[in-house]
Amino acid sequence: MKYLCCLLVLITSATLTAQKIKLKKEVVYIDELPVFSYGKKAMGNELYVYKLNTKEELLNMVVDNNNTESKVDDSKRIVFAKQNTTIQSRNFRGRDYEFLIGLLLEEHVIDPKGEINLNSLVRFKSKFDDGNINHINRN
Repeated sequence: MKYLCCLLVLITSATLTAQKIKLKKEVVYIDELPVFSYGKKAMGNELYVYKLNTKEELLNMVVDNNNTESKVDDSKRIVFAKQNTTIQSRNFRGRDYEFLIGLLLEEHVIDPKGEINLNSLVRFKSKFDDGNINHINRN
């Protein structure tokens, strides 16, 4: 299952080349058009994405190092505070913020206007969230 998720991320990354995501001077650009604002905190380990030119938070992304020096157990969390949804995945640990924003756009979780599609968010969570791995029944 873990390898299937990795394969899915790699295949999806190949299809993201149609949109060029760039973070520059607190603005997220898609194909050179400004669409979101952002802010970094915690020495760049947290990224907050807002609707363009506002402080209306859409999501935040957090590097989770599990308080260890090893990077093997690291993951990234994507938090949608208004929707009360957190997605944590080890598959995203080596990916940059541009890739993750592009993946959210590609999966139709968020659109360039900053609208969140709840059905797509649920589907995205079921595809990428590692949270269910820790709750395997051991009977």
